[in-house]
Amino acid sequence: MLRHKFILPIFIVLLLPLTSLLAIKGSVSLIDYGWGNQKGSIIVHSGDGIVPLFTLLQVSIEKDHTLRPLEATLTIPNPLKNPNGGNKEALLPGIQLAKENFKDGEGFSLTFNVEVPTKTPPNWYDFGLNISYEILNKDGDVVKKGSNNFYFKLEVKGRSTIDFTLAGKGVKEESSTLYLTLRNMGKEDAIITSVQLSAPLIRILNPSISGGALLTPGSIVRYDIGAYVGENVDQDFDKVAVIIHYSSGGKDYGVSKVFNIPLVEKNGEEETAPSIIILSNKHLLNAGISNDVRLIVKNVGDETARKVRLQLSSKTLTILGPSLFDLGNLNPGNSRNVSISLLPSEDSKSYRLDLQFMYKEKEDNKDTTKELTTEIGFGRIEEARVVISSLDASYSIGRLRIRGNLANVGNREADNVNVTIDSGVCIGTSTYLGELDNGESTGFVLSCKVDLSKFSQKIGVTVRYTASPENWKKSRREVTIEGQATSTSVKSSQTSGLMNPEYGVIWALAGLIIGLIIGKVSFGRRSKEVEVP
Repeated sequence: MLRHKFILPIFIVLLLPLTSLLAIKGSVSLIDYGWGNQKGSIIVHSGDGIVPLFTLLQVSIEKDHTLRPLEATLTIPNPLKNPNGGNKEALLPGIQLAKENFKDGEGFSLTFNVEVPTKTPPNWYDFGLNISYEILNKDGDVVKKGSNNFYFKLEVKGRSTIDFTLAGKGVKEESSTLYLTLRNMGKEDAIITSVQLSAPLIRILNPSISGGALLTPGSIVRYDIGAYVGENVDQDFDKVAVIIHYSSGGKDYGVSKVFNIPLVEKNGEEETAPSIIILSNKHLLNAGISNDVRLIVKNVGDETARKVRLQLSSKTLTILGPSLFDLGNLNPGNSRNVSISLLPSEDSKSYRLDLQFMYKEKEDNKDTTKELTTEIGFGRIEEARVVISSLDASYSIGRLRIRGNLANVGNREADNVNVTIDSGVCIGTSTYLGELDNGESTGFVLSCKVDLSKFSQKIGVTVRYTASPENWKKSRREVTIEGQATSTSVKSSQTSGLMNPEYGVIWALAGLIIGLIIGKVSFGRRSKEVEVP
């Protein structure tokens, strides 16, 4: 029996070294990653070839221990690959890093090379990262080995190509109009940054066009180009050079073409027909709220378009109000303005408005009905939008308290968020909340003392913030005070017997004395119950 008593203590003593070894904790955490390096991230497109991919890791280890990374293996998804054509890229951290062992809280960065082939579809791709390591004690002995796995996504963007045509003719000794049409032939949004035109004989009246137009995939935009051909021009055509600058997928591009434009004599006989184009006064919209947009419908042809009808539709925009417009007759050079309200979806980064025209024109002295289908692309405004989602106010014993919640329903961070009372009483009382991420909400409290003679039931509260760089915005809401709203009810509340401070002190003293008596009696009874005879 005596031997059995010693077995358990001996077993415990033998297990102590093993338990100590298993108790040693250490790991690495993936805290950042992306295309490029720590000094600057890059945007990667299909066909960019070999590009760097960086990972930033942080060590978590017990005191008096260090962690030594042994090997890092990156699993690469198809059709991406490593420079040798495989789907794994392994490296030894000791070769890239200036040191081998890391203490608790220290970090290190590892960079891999990934090849992005030309035919890589634009998409988000899943990567895997495995880090193996050793844990060493203060004497430099390896006491444990381990590994960690991480998974993350990176985006490969596509390229969009802008195709464009220039049509029209130059009339000698007269002003005329050329029509420039741009179409997005790719699968990414494209923003036109500038358009430049030049010609040796035709004098271009608007040779530089500022950008801003967004072209969603497949959409088009048209520009009217004023032109003038001077006297003594004896050639039958002129060459007009067009240079288009645009951005797509985070990169800038430039394309150019030269067009042969015919030059005709003044009053020369030419085939004539209506030609309808449509322009928009906006290219960017706020998501989730109503946007007022003006469409300009213009006949740039040589004949009247009669009984013009415009039908609007969209899969990403809700059209608030009518979507069918009868514009009557459009004479050559005339235009009509169409005012519409659009509600963009919260789920889309760009929007498309489809337009269908119907009109009548003369062909061989007979009325012919023509149909024209086109579209206008809109981008989503990248800015914060802070709203006061809830607001309530209360008044008690000479103090007003306003509580509320803010929510950033925009698509970027709001800076310098400040809430202020701007009407009613306590005007100027404010609180500074700083930054508010997109999708984030927070509460606030405003409080001040109020003179009852100046009491007002309605209070106005305004939140001001930086919606985007150098772009300040605000939203406002009013609240009606709940609770005691008159001086008489407040006064009766303050002078009520049960709420009077003097009566409160008396009740507190009485409660204390009664509690002491009950406690003493209870303690005495318990003493008798546990007393040993």
